[in-house]
Amino acid sequence: MLSQILKKDIKEPLSIEMLQTVVPDWCGVEFYDKLKRFRNLKEALGGKKCIAVLYQIHDKKQNLQNAAGHFILLNGAQKIPEYFSSSGWPVAKELSATHSDPEIFQRLLGKKFTENRVPLEKFGNTNTCWRFVLARAILCDMPLRDFQKLFQHHLQLTNSDQIVTALTTLIVRMNL
Repeated sequence: MLSQILKKDIKEPLSIEMLQTVVPDWCGVEFYDKLKRFRNLKEALGGKKCIAVLYQIHDKKQNLQNAAGHFILLNGAQKIPEYFSSSGWPVAKELSATHSDPEIFQRLLGKKFTENRVPLEKFGNTNTCWRFVLARAILCDMPLRDFQKLFQHHLQLTNSDQIVTALTTLIVRMNL
């Protein structure tokens, strides 16, 4: 039964409005294009630790298209601002792929930031970028390298106690 739920949920997309209802209080949610009104990351964060951002797809002239986008996280909880994308792609590649305005992140991130270069999301028929962003938001105080290590091995759950603990860990961490 659990494997059937996982098989179904791994393909389930999530709207930005739904993501707003599940992120922790210390995480904002915004469309990438709407970040252009902010002068810097601190202003964009608005007192929060991090912000989940939805890239929308544009054509080559930067006109918005009606297509699925990609969620990333800007993490201000670390000493150096962090750009987290589950794809492991650098900022420039994602901006190019979505034909998004690069000046927004140049202004918000500046020249000194870290980025996740470890591909965590398995491409194909999945919609898990929002799940990785949610997990990273909940664990935003954890160093990026430690967060990446969470996904470097195969997890084998052998009993119901382990399964229920795995299913509830992020909820508990979010409320600590």
